[in-house]
This record gives sequence, structure tokens and C-alpha cells, in this order.
Amino acid sequence: MEKNNGYILLETAIKDALLSKNATIKVMVDVKVDTEQQTFKDLSKEEFEAVIGILEETRQQDQEDNFKVFDEKKGIISLTRTTKKRKLLVLPVAPENFSIISSHQSPYLEDCAYCVERSWPTKSELIERGYDYQTVMDLPPNTTDTKVDSVERNQIQDEQNYQNTQPSMQNVKFEEHYIRLDRNGDGIAELLKVCSVENKLLRWKGGKADIEETECVPFANGVAVLMGHRFYGLSIYDKLKHVQDSKTHFLRQWHDNALINNHNKEDVVEDKVNMEDFTNGRPNAIRRVEDLNSNRTVPTNDIGPSCQLALDYQDKIRTDRTGSALDLQANQMSMPSNVGDQGVNTLIANLEQVSALVTRNLSETLIKSTFALVHKFLRLYFPQEISAKINGNWATTNPSQWLERYQVNISVPPTRSEKITQQVAIEKSIMLATNDIAQGKSGITTDEGRIYQMKLDHMRLSGIDHPEKYLINPDSPEAQQIARQNAQQQQMMAMQAQEQPVSYTHLRAHETQEVISYAVFCWKR
Repeated sequence: MEKNNGYILLETAIKDALLSKNATIKVMVDVKVDTEQQTFKDLSKEEFEAVIGILEETRQQDQEDNFKVFDEKKGIISLTRTTKKRKLLVLPVAPENFSIISSHQSPYLEDCAYCVERSWPTKSELIERGYDYQTVMDLPPNTTDTKVDSVERNQIQDEQNYQNTQPSMQNVKFEEHYIRLDRNGDGIAELLKVCSVENKLLRWKGGKADIEETECVPFANGVAVLMGHRFYGLSIYDKLKHVQDSKTHFLRQWHDNALINNHNKEDVVEDKVNMEDFTNGRPNAIRRVEDLNSNRTVPTNDIGPSCQLALDYQDKIRTDRTGSALDLQANQMSMPSNVGDQGVNTLIANLEQVSALVTRNLSETLIKSTFALVHKFLRLYFPQEISAKINGNWATTNPSQWLERYQVNISVPPTRSEKITQQVAIEKSIMLATNDIAQGKSGITTDEGRIYQMKLDHMRLSGIDHPEKYLINPDSPEAQQIARQNAQQQQMMAMQAQEQPVSYTHLRAHETQEVISYAVFCWKR
């Protein structure tokens, strides 16, 4: 995920789910072909054979050599080496650019009958992908921002003003369809990928239409709030729209009331006042009257306190519907004065249940599906070995040798209050384990390795990344060597203590005080 800006990817997808019901992530393999021309001349027989051997040894799995000239007598070798470079891409898809058949009733897309993704690449990008030049250049141009959701994301009006007039840089509406059809007439529908622009099939350079059978639907879907037997879920906006409308209403009422209090209505005697002074709307302006009794201010009630109570009530509804995340972020949690630390943790834990449920839903749908797709694409399209850093150590694996995964277990991180509870429990466990080792129960109830793991878990709950770099693993070779040295040193000290002379008094220490006194000093009672 580091190569695909994983933080930005998940941040974008989660925000889509919270605001627009669903989040969609696409997994694909980007293949680039590099061509290298190599020519060797005036080679002797030994050099000729050596060059052939070097070419065979250096040829990788994704490389092909096309020999144009291969003349052993003249000692000439001319070839073109083609290298395919694969890169796994994980991309967020805007909700307005993804559509699915209405009969699909699951948040998972493995058995989806039809879905489509829309994008707006340039004609130059389509030609670079390998599509026929004339077919692409004849496509009608289209603009990128045509939907309300997409246009509303523009924070500056100048973002959509620039248009490149060069034909190859014109945008087109590209649609990538995934549909199940019985293509070979055997009665079993196959999953097909079909690419089109404006309902016109795209064709490759050889004239073949871009229709191919594919292994799976390359999209992962996620929802924040599940709706039973439906693809689309509920967004946080759906749950808070009423609260937003109500708070807007009361804020406007409060604002209007403030304006009325600052510009009160007046009852006036028309012939005894200057009407222009009373109707110009200027605050604190001079008003000309003939008599102080010629005008009267109409009293207005201040509804500010009532509006504040209504806004607070709407905030309570917001907390009940979406959890305590917003309250905790704004530090607005109201607690009774007689509630202690344990009570505060209990109250926050209860309010965090809704936020925890949303996190669990996103993990079980979006994260789980994305992981399964990444695992499948690595297994199918990356036959070479790859390296990755796991727990601070580099490991090498060949994804093509992985077994297909049918089950994925998701571990959701605990909430803040759950972390505090777990930290307290781990601290008590470390104290008990340390006491057991001091009492000689090492290897019976616990050992140094388990205490080491408890310390790592405690540091992770405190927000420390890679805590293993701060502690020494007792099972590591270095720790084992030091343990052996300490054991040898203790054994030597014990042997030296046994070799020291023992006094006569020490040998008879088990006898009574009266007997020892008589034996040493000849004292008697």
C-alpha cells in the first residue's frame, strides 16, 4: 500500500462511504513494455558463445529476445530485448462514476452480474494503451466534470476553466463494463470485460474488439452502515440530514431574532416624526421627533436561550445516531462532577459503540474485499519473487506459489476506551508474571518470552509503532548468548562460594545458642 499512497487511498474511500453511502476501490495491473536494442559485431567463436551464454543467464522471466541478425560466421548478433514491467495499482473510484445493476443485493461484488466504471482519459492515453489510432481519433470529445457531485468538489472556479484544444488531448467518456454473458453457447455465463466510448466498442491496433474474459470483478465495495439485502448502505449524512436541517432552522431563527432586537419595530405618530429617520434602517441613527411620546418601541422576546437548548438537543441526537467521535474531537463531552475516571471510561465506551460499528462495517466490507483482490492479483499476475519488510525483517516470496484464499479474518483496532482497559489488564498481567518468575515458576505459568510479548502489546496500545526496536527479544541469538554467559557466571560464583573455608561456629550453627557458647567460650548458665 505504500507504493499506492495507502493513507490517501483509504482516507478518500472512507470519506466517500461516510458522505455518499458507498466506497469503491479498484485493483488493476499496469503493464508497461520497454524495448532495448542490442548489437554485437566482430565476435570470435569464443566471444560469440560467451555472449549467447550471458544473454541466456540475464534473461528474466518477463523478458523476450527477438533476434534480427544471428550470424555465427561473421560474429554478428543483433536483437531486441522486450521487458514487461508490472505494477499493481489500487485506486479510489468516485461514487458518481460507478454504477451497478439494481438486482444486486449484496455489498460484495464477487457474483455481480453487471457493473460499470466511467472515466475521462485523453485520446493520447487511449492510444498509448494500444487502441487503434483512427478509432480513437474519431471518438467525440467529452468534458470531465459533468455530474453535480464532481463539480461540487471543485473549491476554486478556475479548476475547470482550462481546456486543451489539441485533438490528442481531448477527453472522452471511457466506460469499462463487467458483465456476465454466455459467450460460447455452453449455457454457462462467463465474466467479460468490455470497454467502450459513447456506446462504441474500442478496438486494438489489429482491429480486435476490446472484449476479454476476466478472472474477477476488480472492484471492492465498502459501506459504513449496512442495509440488509442491498448493495447500497446508509451514509452518515443520511442519518444526520434531519439534524442538520433542524440546526439550520434554529440558527436562522436565532439570527433573525438578533436582527429584530437590534432593529426593533416602532409605533409612530406619522405627523410628529420624520419618517425617513425611522425607515432608513441605520443602527444608532438620529431620529427627529416633535414629542417624546410620538413613538413607541414594540418589545421583542429574546429567543436565544431557547435556541441554544434546541441546538444542544440536536447535538445529543447527533451523538446518539453517530457515536461520540465528534464530541470527543471537539472536547465537548459533558460529564457529571461526581463521575470518576472509571465512570468516564465507561460512558465514553458506551458512546463509542456506534463508531466502533461503523469501523467494523468498513473493515468487513472495504478492507476485506480490497485485501482479497490484492492477494488474487499478486497470485495471478506476478510470477517473479518480491520482497517486503515484515516485523522489521526483509522477507522474499513468490506470489505465484500462494494458495487461493477463500477466507479472510479481519482484526479491528480497539477504540480509545478499549485501549485503556486493555492497557490496565496487561500491566496487571506483567506484574503477576514477574512475581511468578521471581518465585521460580518460569516455564510453568509464564516465561520471559511471554512477558516480552505483553510489553510489546502494551506499547502498541500506547500508539508506539514498531515497539520491538525498543526491547530485546529474549528468544533472539544475542539474548540467548547473554543468558548463557550470565548462567555460567552464576555457576562460577557458586563454585567459588563452596571452595571458601567454613568456620567452626558456622558448621555448628544448627545447634542451640547455649551449646555453641559453651563450645566456643566455655560459658555456662
